[in-house]
Amino acid sequence: AQPCRLPYTLVDEKGQDVLGDKAGSYLLSPRDLSTIDVIPDLIEAGVSSLKIEGRMKRPEYVATVVRTYREAIDTHYAGKGYAVTQEERDDLAQIFNRDFTVAYLKGRPGKAMMSDRRPNNRGLLVGRVTAYDWDERIVTVKLSGKLGLGDQVDFWVKVGGRVTATIDALRDAQGREVSEGEAGDTVSFAIPSAVRDHDRVFKVYDARLMERAKETYASGAPVRRIPVTIAVHAAIGAPLTVTVCDAEGHRAEGKTDFIGEPARKRPLSEDVIRKQVSRLGTSVYEMTSLSCDIEGEVMVPMSEINEARRKAVEALDELRLKEIEAREHRPEPQFKDSKKRSTPRNATFLVAVATLAQVKAALAAGADGILFGGDSYDHRAITAEAYEKAWQLAKEAGARIDFNTPRIVHDGQQKHLETLLAAFAAFPPDAVHVHNIGTLALVRRLTDFAIHADYSLISFNKQTLAFLKDYGVAGATLSPELTAKEIRKLATETDLPLACIVHGRLELMVSEYCVTGSFLGGCGEGPCSQPCTRGHFALKDRKDALFPLAMDQFCHMHVLNSKTLSMLPHAMKFRPAGIATLQIEAKAMGEKEITAIIKAYKKAMDFPSEPAEAQLAWIHEQEGKDITRGHYFRGVL
Repeated sequence: AQPCRLPYTLVDEKGQDVLGDKAGSYLLSPRDLSTIDVIPDLIEAGVSSLKIEGRMKRPEYVATVVRTYREAIDTHYAGKGYAVTQEERDDLAQIFNRDFTVAYLKGRPGKAMMSDRRPNNRGLLVGRVTAYDWDERIVTVKLSGKLGLGDQVDFWVKVGGRVTATIDALRDAQGREVSEGEAGDTVSFAIPSAVRDHDRVFKVYDARLMERAKETYASGAPVRRIPVTIAVHAAIGAPLTVTVCDAEGHRAEGKTDFIGEPARKRPLSEDVIRKQVSRLGTSVYEMTSLSCDIEGEVMVPMSEINEARRKAVEALDELRLKEIEAREHRPEPQFKDSKKRSTPRNATFLVAVATLAQVKAALAAGADGILFGGDSYDHRAITAEAYEKAWQLAKEAGARIDFNTPRIVHDGQQKHLETLLAAFAAFPPDAVHVHNIGTLALVRRLTDFAIHADYSLISFNKQTLAFLKDYGVAGATLSPELTAKEIRKLATETDLPLACIVHGRLELMVSEYCVTGSFLGGCGEGPCSQPCTRGHFALKDRKDALFPLAMDQFCHMHVLNSKTLSMLPHAMKFRPAGIATLQIEAKAMGEKEITAIIKAYKKAMDFPSEPAEAQLAWIHEQEGKDITRGHYFRGVL
């Protein structure tokens, strides 16, 4: 759906636009990542592979970008002095760009990372309008770059939005037809709508560049091939044999069905064989050497030689693929866990909160499980003292107490987490919830606490659950992207205690980039002034839906759903389906809302699986109007 390319307005708690003309409408739209200038830094840092994102792009884009980066990498390794030419920069900008950024490779860029005023291709600036003929609809442009027949341009006009034109005919300053114009030239051409003096002209499609890019892949053959040696044996009274070998030691052969016969006119020669067996077509192979063993004057039809070559190539493909498959199907590692970990008792309702006031509200309402901490939603660090107080409150109420961890942990934040884990030894939780594989390994290594894999570790299938159990995990919260049908089936395929999120505003995005810090707090230009501590903000989309923003203690921005997930009408169906715990995400709730929701779920648990009309009416009154059933009944696939 590409939500990052859609328009949004940053609003305060009163719904007022707080940016106005300070920013464009595309507040989640990043510029295109371009690391061409830091290739040496990446290589020297130890990076061994570079990924180029070519999905949803033209093949010409892929060809141009891959070629440019390939040349840059080879130049660095050749030690020729790293330099990117202006032509290469122009090609990268021309083929597609929303302006460029190196993102976080050189610091925290703030709003400089975003293409907030234009979410699509900017093209390359090639000139400005100097005149417009209103009668003929002919524009005159002073060029600052090349422009030729077949190119497409966008005019960034001051009034009326964008004007686009394809160059079908081009005239120079003297009125003569030309095929292209250079920087410094003045040219004229037809456009469909009016423009004005000084409007900028951007070339968004370069016909010559596109044609040049197509030439690199139009043949259908791979650019780089696997070298092979070929040996051919031919003899009267025997099939002709073609043997193909690669550098990894794979050896495959193909034989003709035809039995060699004495030649009447033209006996088989090495030149004839070379011509046939070197035709490897669009395969991935390239012949580097040929050896021929021809016994006597033998005749074999050309079509038979071709067929033997084809059989040998297919056999080599099969050998190479089998080796890859064997590597991919090695036995899964078994994880030995020498530490004795407790098995936490199940809680019917586990309520995720981040403040002590929320803990008290949840316990007072009858919650038998508290999940405390992790990411705060008010930009304040959650201290060890707060965890200990939450533990005391839960123990006094006889409730299960789990401790949460942040969803994202950078190296610089890991020490803080390690300090908290060490402190937990004095007030051990029933389980520690983890959200990524790194934190899972850390908690497993440093503590003997029971570990629960929370929803963003993505328990989506039985293989994941089997791995988690084998790794020592005591329970898992299933992915909120599963349907109810999938959940029921999955519950029969594991004996790991499972939880499902049934209520709350789900996180749609966790971002290092923060809208409020970037556009209101000066992030990227200096220390952030932390506007998130002075008010509450939301993103309003084109349909007037409000997506609340929460900034955690690490300055990560959490974008919450505009609607609250509610499975209140179906609360009573989870336990019979094999789900041990109903998890309520309450960090974005006030204390009164937490109390009301927990009481409503406790009451709904006693309703029949198909509630009566009066019961349903009561449920709908409790959950309100602005709710969603998430993916429980519509899935994501």
